Amino acid sequence: MIHKNWAELIKPQQLDVKPGNDPARQATVIAEPLERGFGLTMGNALRRVLMSSLQGAAITSVQIDNVLHEFSSVSGVREDVTDIVLNLKGVSLRMEVEGPKRLSISAKGPGVVTAGDISESAGIEILNRDHVICHLDDNADVYMELTVNTGKGYVAADKNKPEDAPIGLIPIDAIYSPVKKVSYDVQPTREGQVLDYDKLTMKIDTDGSITPEDAVAFAARILQDQLGIFVNFDEPESASRQDDDDGLEFNPLLLKKVDELELSVRSANCLKNDNIV
Repeated sequence: MIHKNWAELIKPQQLDVKPGNDPARQATVIAEPLERGFGLTMGNALRRVLMSSLQGAAITSVQIDNVLHEFSSVSGVREDVTDIVLNLKGVSLRMEVEGPKRLSISAKGPGVVTAGDISESAGIEILNRDHVICHLDDNADVYMELTVNTGKGYVAADKNKPEDAPIGLIPIDAIYSPVKKVSYDVQPTREGQVLDYDKLTMKIDTDGSITPEDAVAFAARILQDQLGIFVNFDEPESASRQDDDDGLEFNPLLLKKVDELELSVRSANCLKNDNIV
C-alpha cells in the first residue's frame, strides 16, 4: 500500500519548451498538470539550484604588463584597471577541459579590445566575442594574462588569489553560474474535469554555454541525487511486478524462419501453406 503515496499522484506527462528570441540563451519551460502546491515547491527548488549549483566557467584573475594593482592606470588605455576588471567579469565562456587554464590578450591601438581578442585554446570557447574590454589610443599597446577556471556559484576575489601569487596578479570575483536569470509563475490548470491542479511556468536566461532546457534537466538531476538519501526503503515488490506487467514480453523465436524452428513436419507445412515462412 505504501506505493500509493507517490504512485497515485498526478505527474506532468511532458515539458513544453518555448524558445525565446535567442533559443540558445532564452526559453520558457512549462510543466503541467501538477498536484496542488507542487508548482510552488518545484519552482522554488529548481530556481535555487539553477542559480547556485550548475557548473560554469569564468575569468578568475588577470595580470597586466606594468600594472602592480587594480587602482593603477595603463598608459594609452582609456579605462582604468578597475573598469577593465569589471569588463572582464562580463566575458562569457564555455570550458570543456578542467581548469585552471591561462589565456592572453595582446593588442595595439588605436582600437577597441574585445573578448574576441582573447587567445584561443583547445576546449575553451569565448561566447560573447563582441564584449568590450577596453579602448586603446594611438600608439598604445596592452598585454594581459588571464586565468580561467570552472566552478559553481559565486567565488569572491580573495579566494581566487593563490598564496604564491606573483606581484601584479589581480584576483577577480568569479560568477560561475551559466544561468543569468530565472523566474517562475504558478497558475491553476485542469486535467479532465478536475480544475484543482498547478501549471508551472519557468522563464530562463543563460549565458549561452548551456541551453535553458539542459539547465533545467541538470537542476532536476541534482535535486534527484540529493533527495535520494531520504528514501529509506526498497521499491515494494507488488509495485515492481505491476510495472513489469505493463510491458509485453518479447520472444526472440518470433524473428526466426520456420525452417529454423524445431517444429513437426505437419506444423511446418501448415505455416508454409499460409505463407508464413
